[in-house]
Amino acid sequence: MGDRDGRKTPAFGFSLLAGILVLLVGLYGHHLLRLRCGLPPEVDPRLLVRIDNTEIRGESDERFALTRKTPGESADFFLRTPEGGIERKTLPLVPYFARTIFPSVFLFIGLACSALGFLTFILRPDDRKARIYYGLSLAFGSAILISGEEYGLGRSWTTFVPSLLFIVAYAASPALLLHFSLAFSGGGKRPRRLLIFVPGAIVATAQIAAFLVAFLEPSAAVFRTYNAYYPLFRAYTIIYAALSIVALNRAFRRSPDDEERAQIKWIFFGLTVGILPYLVLYQAPVAIGVAPLLSEEISTIFFVGIPLAFSVAIVKYRLMNIGLVINRSLVYSLLTVFTVGMYLVFIELAQRIFARWLAGRELGVTIAGVFLAALAFQPAQHRIQTFVDKAFFRQSYDYRRTIMAFNEKAQQMVDRDGLLDFFRREITRVLPVESLRIGPDAGARTKPEGGAEGDGAGLALPLAVDPGGGPCFLVLGRKKSGSRYTREDVELLRSMSGELQVNLDRVRLQEEVIYERASREKLDEINRLKTEFISTVSHELRTPLNSIQSLAELLRSGRIKDRDKTEAYLALMAAESTRLSRFLHNILDYGKIEQRVKTYHLQPAVLQDVIEEAAAIFRPLIDGRGARLEILLVPEAVRLDIDADAVKQALINLIDNAIKYSGGKKDVTVELADGGRTWDIRVADRGIGIPPDDLKKIFEKFFRSPRAGQMCPEGAGLGLKIIRHIMDAHRGDILVRSVEGEGSVFTLAFPKP
Repeated sequence: MGDRDGRKTPAFGFSLLAGILVLLVGLYGHHLLRLRCGLPPEVDPRLLVRIDNTEIRGESDERFALTRKTPGESADFFLRTPEGGIERKTLPLVPYFARTIFPSVFLFIGLACSALGFLTFILRPDDRKARIYYGLSLAFGSAILISGEEYGLGRSWTTFVPSLLFIVAYAASPALLLHFSLAFSGGGKRPRRLLIFVPGAIVATAQIAAFLVAFLEPSAAVFRTYNAYYPLFRAYTIIYAALSIVALNRAFRRSPDDEERAQIKWIFFGLTVGILPYLVLYQAPVAIGVAPLLSEEISTIFFVGIPLAFSVAIVKYRLMNIGLVINRSLVYSLLTVFTVGMYLVFIELAQRIFARWLAGRELGVTIAGVFLAALAFQPAQHRIQTFVDKAFFRQSYDYRRTIMAFNEKAQQMVDRDGLLDFFRREITRVLPVESLRIGPDAGARTKPEGGAEGDGAGLALPLAVDPGGGPCFLVLGRKKSGSRYTREDVELLRSMSGELQVNLDRVRLQEEVIYERASREKLDEINRLKTEFISTVSHELRTPLNSIQSLAELLRSGRIKDRDKTEAYLALMAAESTRLSRFLHNILDYGKIEQRVKTYHLQPAVLQDVIEEAAAIFRPLIDGRGARLEILLVPEAVRLDIDADAVKQALINLIDNAIKYSGGKKDVTVELADGGRTWDIRVADRGIGIPPDDLKKIFEKFFRSPRAGQMCPEGAGLGLKIIRHIMDAHRGDILVRSVEGEGSVFTLAFPKP
C-alpha cells in the first residue's frame, strides 16, 4: 500500500487526531507551567519550616505546598530565626519563571519535535520508522511542553490531564527511543519489541497511582512516596538511553548505505548534544544522591539539539525516506534577497553617515554608496553561496570541484595513457575502491549502473570508445568502505567518464591529424563499405524486380489460361512487391537512423491489433504452402504508448526472417505474454538457429551469418539493426534465445507504464 492509500485509512485518521489531542493537552500544560509559583525573595528556603499547613522537609514539600496557588496569591511562611524561634511572614507568591527564557525554550523544543513528528507521519504513514518516530516526537515534545506534573494544579479536574500525560510521556520516551533505534537494525520480532515498554509502563502506573492519591487527599507524605520512585525512573532512563546508543552503533556498523549511515550520524549527534548533557549533568548525579552539576532547567536547554539534528537528517539525508530536498535555486534566491536587502541597508547607512559632512551632495553620496556596497557584497555573496554549497550540498560541492580540477588538468594532456592513468588516480582518490579498470569485457561480471548501486557490488559504466577504438566499460570494484554506490557517486562517475571521453576524443583527433595514414585507411574502409552496400542493395532490388517483370510478361502473353495459376502468379507478384517495398522501407529507415533524423510518434495503441495487422501481411504467402503462422494473444487489451507503424515494421522483419530461415518446416509462432515488468511479443521459429559466436553480432549493421547467407542470399543485414533502434526509442529491449539447428526466439520487451 502506498503513502496515499495509507493516509486514507481509519487508523491514519485516528492516529493523527490522537496526536493533535496530545499536542493540545501539551500546550495546555505549558500554559499551566507558566503559572508555576516561586518563593518570594524575602524567604530563604534553608530556613523554611512550614508553608501554610504543609510541613517542609525538602524541595518536594515546597513544590507540593505551592501547587494549588497562583502568582500574586499570599501564603504564610514559617521561618526559623537565629534565636531558635519561628517567625511567620505572610507574603505574595512570585512567578517561578519570572524574567527567564526557559518556558519559551521549552515551547520551541516541544513544538519543533511535535512538528517533525507530524511531518514524518503525514508524509510516510506506512513506514514503520516514521510511525515510531511520530510516537516518540509526540511523547518527548509533550513532556518538554508540560515540563512538570504538579505545576498549575487547580480545583478543576482538567488540570490533572496534562499531569497524567506528562507522567505517561516521560515514561514512554526512553522506550520509544530504544524502539526507534532498534528499527534501524531490525530489532527482533514484534512481541519481543513490545517487551521494552514493560518497565516504563510499570514505573508510570506506580507514579500515576501515587500522584493521584497525593493530590486528591491531599497528602505531602504520599507525595514524598511519589518522588521516591524517581531514582528508579532515572536508572530506567539512563539504561534505555545507553541501549539506544548501542543499537544505533550496531546499525551504523552494519549499514552498507552511505545515506543511512549519515542519518544515524545525525541521530547520534542529537543524542550526544541533546540528551547526554541532561543525563550526565543532571539525571545521573541525582540518581546517585549527589548534587547535580546543572539545574534541571538549564540541562533541558540542550534538548534543542534534538529537533535540529533530526531536521538535518530528514532534509539533507532523507531520514525515513522523506523526499524533502533543499532546492539549490530556492536557497540562492533567498540568498539574493538577503544580499539585496543588506545592500540597500548599507547604502542608507552610508548616506546618513556621510551626508553630515557632504551636505548638498546627496547624489554623489548615493553613487559612492552603491560603488562601495558593490565592492563589499560581491565577494560576500560568493562566500555565502560557497557556504550554502558546503553546508547543504557538501558531497555535490566536493564532487563538482573534483570534476573541474580533472577537466582542467586533462585538457593539458596529450598522451592517451597518461590521461587514463590520471583518470584512475582521481577516481581512486575521491572514491577509494578495491579495483578499477577500463576494458571491453566489463558487463560479464559486473552489473551496469543501477544494478550495482542496489546491491553494493561493483559498478560498470559504458564508455563510447576505449583507447583501442572499440566499445568498452569503466569497471569499478566494491568500495573499500563496504558501502553502496550512491546517486552522487554515479553522477560523479558519469561526469568524469564524459570528460574522459571528450579528452580521449580530442587526443584521438590529434593523433589522426598527425598520422594521415590512419585517416586514409579509415576513408578506404568507408569506400569499401559503400561499395559492398551498393552491391547488396543492387542485388536486393534486382531480384524482386526481375521476378515481377517475368511474371508480368508471362501473364500479358495470354499463355496462362488456368484461373488458379493466374491467381497464384498475381499473389507471387504481390509478395515480391511487398518484399521490395519492405526492403526499400528498411533502407530509408536506416538512412534516417544514420543521420539521426529518424523520429517516432508514440500514442496509445492496442498491441493485439498491431500483431494482427503484421500477421495479416503474411497470410496470403503461407496459406496452402505447408506453412503455419500461429498467433497467441492474452484476452485483455494491452494498451501502450507506441509508434504502431514502427512496431508493426519490427514484427514484419522478425516474421519474415522466421519464415526465410525455417528450412522445410515453416512453423512460426507469435505470442503476446506478460513478462512481469514488461509486455513481451515473442516470435519463435523452428529454423536453422544462430551460432553462439554470431549472437553478439546479429544487431550490427550489414552483418549476416554465413549459414544464413547460404540459405537465403537476399538481405542487407539491416533488419535487426532497425529493430534494435525501434525498441530503444520505446525504452524497451530486444532479446534473443537460439539453439543452432533447433530454432530461435526473438522477444520484443515493452516496459509497462
